[in-house]
Amino acid sequence: MAEENQLAYLSPSELGTKDYWETYYARTLAHISNPKDSTKPEDDADSDSDVNDEDDPGTSWFSEHNAPQKVLHFLTRKSFPLSPRNTRNGAAQPRILDLGTGNGSMLALLRKRGGFAGEMVGVDYSAQSVELARELQRSRGHSAYHTDSEEEDSEDEDEEDDDDDGKKVQGEDVPIRFEEWDVLGSKACLSPSGDAVEVTGEALDWFPYQQGGFDIALDKGTFDAISLADDAKETRVCERYPDIARRLLRRGGFLVVTSCNWTEDELVKWFTGAEGKDRLVVWGCVEYPRFRFGGHEGQGVCTVCFQRVVDA
Repeated sequence: MAEENQLAYLSPSELGTKDYWETYYARTLAHISNPKDSTKPEDDADSDSDVNDEDDPGTSWFSEHNAPQKVLHFLTRKSFPLSPRNTRNGAAQPRILDLGTGNGSMLALLRKRGGFAGEMVGVDYSAQSVELARELQRSRGHSAYHTDSEEEDSEDEDEEDDDDDGKKVQGEDVPIRFEEWDVLGSKACLSPSGDAVEVTGEALDWFPYQQGGFDIALDKGTFDAISLADDAKETRVCERYPDIARRLLRRGGFLVVTSCNWTEDELVKWFTGAEGKDRLVVWGCVEYPRFRFGGHEGQGVCTVCFQRVVDA
């Protein structure tokens, strides 16, 4: 039984280093500033200095499986409690935190296509990432701003969701905030009791302390990257991350984790392994096409939605 519950680890990779991501986003920023100096063909050099946000390694792996659109559909369907469909008539708009935001494309998609009108904050430990996300928002450079993405496949749609998807709602153009912040290196949101509290000298002006944390936190590949970090310490950073992510949520809030390195079962083990009254439980999962190979069934990417539960 112990072997079944034992967590596996990934081998270290450059994708788990800050230098890799700083270098990547610095190159992208340089292309925006000097498009004619890029390696694209001359005919494409003057194309409005646009950057295809799906070229980002933190996005492209998931876009191959239509993960951003599927997560969008999952969060905007009527069955999800904090969907815009359920919060439009005077209800408080959910506050959303994007952990390891990269170029900010997921938040742009939720704002523009999903109709989420509440406060949105994207954080990343890469200063170059934050600068890029701010620039793409300023220039409306994300693909979500340019054109409507392809509609979900009919088999992914429920009858209850076929009403007002994609309609413009109040708050659609409210700016998204992007901040440099190392989720593993800061104690500004953590307390021994498990609730988010202000720590003198470390308080974050973008964190909703009075509400106890964010309503929704997103992780699209961040846990993957953390799991690839070369950490020689006795407790690896990937072991600390689920507990930290949980405490960034208000009680009852949702954490949506998308991974291309872990299976659905493995994600569940990582994020629901903590014992005690304050914990994460599985609320739901996003459905992706499955394949069979060598007698085993699997999928290229998985998304699990967890909810923070605190027993009385």
